[in-house]
Amino acid sequence: MKFSIVTPVYNLEGFIAKTIETVLSQAGDFDIEYIVMDDGSKDKSADVAQAYADKIADGSYPILCKSITMRVVRQENTGMYEAINRGFALATGDVFSWINADDLYQPGALAAVTKTLAAFPEIEWLKGITDEVDEAGTKTRSGQCYVYKQDWIAKGIYGQEAYFIQQDSVFWRKELWQKVAPMPAHYRSAADYWLWIQMAKYAPLWSLNVPVSCFRKREGQISGNVSKYKKEQWNARPRRSLTAWVARLFFSPQSRLIPHFQGFFKWLYPLLFMRRWHPQYIEITKAGAVKKSAPTYRV
Repeated sequence: MKFSIVTPVYNLEGFIAKTIETVLSQAGDFDIEYIVMDDGSKDKSADVAQAYADKIADGSYPILCKSITMRVVRQENTGMYEAINRGFALATGDVFSWINADDLYQPGALAAVTKTLAAFPEIEWLKGITDEVDEAGTKTRSGQCYVYKQDWIAKGIYGQEAYFIQQDSVFWRKELWQKVAPMPAHYRSAADYWLWIQMAKYAPLWSLNVPVSCFRKREGQISGNVSKYKKEQWNARPRRSLTAWVARLFFSPQSRLIPHFQGFFKWLYPLLFMRRWHPQYIEITKAGAVKKSAPTYRV
């Protein structure tokens, strides 16, 4: 199995080295094609990335998987999503993902994805667990494994009325990307939300109960502009459905409730939303990847 991983970067020389190292240090029975798209940085981001690419090329960087190729593409500033589109246009792998230049992959991430997709060829895309780190890289929040209803994704409910689909822990097969690509280049913060809606028209999203990535919260990041993000979401999503309103009524109060009552909502969810839907998720065991039944929306 060959991963094509794209990292878009714009003026992040202080963070990109760590991001690159978490990609190149992945160990397992797979190949990595790593494409760094420098979107017209004014700092030394591209130079930092190129130094790693040179080490890969001359064999001086330790490789823990079957093989790694790395290239750095420098271009004029066109925006993050156009850079990602161009990166995937160059990709030749079986499985695609992108990791932003300040986020991180966790050890064993690609090995877990490989085991899952090899065991279940019918799975077209999947999402692992995203933890959260601060600007210094210190872990501040542990993520959880959520399950996702395919029709809710297609209706744009996750990320608006319900919990998010964090981009940094999502992987998909090349064939699925080819059905929906490219992402609209005019988006600045929510093209991933658009992408999930499109992918859900063709395949369900599977959840992998493994910590896969870390999202870094820092000053000045694009995702910090919540109002702009929400506006782009409304442009990307279908009209709010009755199901979306019901989901909002269910999930909105939970952020203000004590844990005891949050547990009540976890118990209530199957009664309301799982009558004709029996969600499963993926667990990695000693025997390999296995499917298990999810008791509620959170494992």
